[in-house]
Amino acid sequence: MTCQVKKKPNTRAHTVPRFYLRGFVAPESENVAKLDPFVWLGSLTTGDIGRRSPKNISTEIGYYDGPGGFESADASIERHLSRIESEAAVAIAKFAASPIKDGFTVAPEIWRFISWQAARTPAWFELIEDWIYHSDSRDAAEMAEPPPEGIEKIRDRIRFLCVENPDTGERIEVASSEDFAAYRERGWKWIMRSEDRLEMLHMQAWYFQVRHFPRLSWVRLNAPDTDWFITSDRGVSWVADGYADTPPAALRHPSAVVVAPLTRKVALVGRHGTGRFEVTPRQVNKLVTALATRWIAGPSEVVVAEAIRDRSSAHRLT
Repeated sequence: MTCQVKKKPNTRAHTVPRFYLRGFVAPESENVAKLDPFVWLGSLTTGDIGRRSPKNISTEIGYYDGPGGFESADASIERHLSRIESEAAVAIAKFAASPIKDGFTVAPEIWRFISWQAARTPAWFELIEDWIYHSDSRDAAEMAEPPPEGIEKIRDRIRFLCVENPDTGERIEVASSEDFAAYRERGWKWIMRSEDRLEMLHMQAWYFQVRHFPRLSWVRLNAPDTDWFITSDRGVSWVADGYADTPPAALRHPSAVVVAPLTRKVALVGRHGTGRFEVTPRQVNKLVTALATRWIAGPSEVVVAEAIRDRSSAHRLT
């Protein structure tokens, strides 16, 4: 059977949430009559920097339409993300307003949000699709992570997967895991479709939340009065052994660092080890920019321009 393409859905979605981007708007644009709050958006392709309302940033049509691993066919990743974002908006605002202490507690709603944000962006899925297409099935062990507790409760569901002969371009659908593995052993490539991407998104977010991120030691960073944090089209990203664009399994590496800016003044950084950790907002912004794909956004034109200039030397937090 040749691979079928389903009717394209049409829900307009933000791959980086509006509520989150509002945490990085220029202070002078807030609470001003007849003025939409704006961020300074920097293109990593052209270097252009300009004002942009969060509502007009990072939108895709139909990107999260579909059940994405939920049992009910009427379920939607888009609606699930909406609930996650609503709860995270309250939790991040409370966290950002809380006093700085030697110890701190991050609400579960924030961990859930950054886990999904790490897994949900188009730039991240472009990397995944490239890894999957060019991977050898015999290399799976190096890329895989032992399943978290509870995965045995997941129900199996038969769904067709699309595979491609890279030599001829022929594509067919297979239903059984045995057939899929057999074609992969013969060198056929897995062609991910929307339903595959959404299921993988759901699973990867869960792995981040219960396996990858809890392994790390996290610190809260607060930018001084004259400094700012920025964010990007990835939002939550990481580097391991000096390399960007690494699979999540690379978070096991002792040098791995995860950066998760929450607002223009507060960021979380995860790493292995609990020794003294000193880093400046500029260094965090350099890494955020190095790991971004298309754009970065921040509360001032100066900080965005600085981050773009610093990008080439940014793959380590040192």
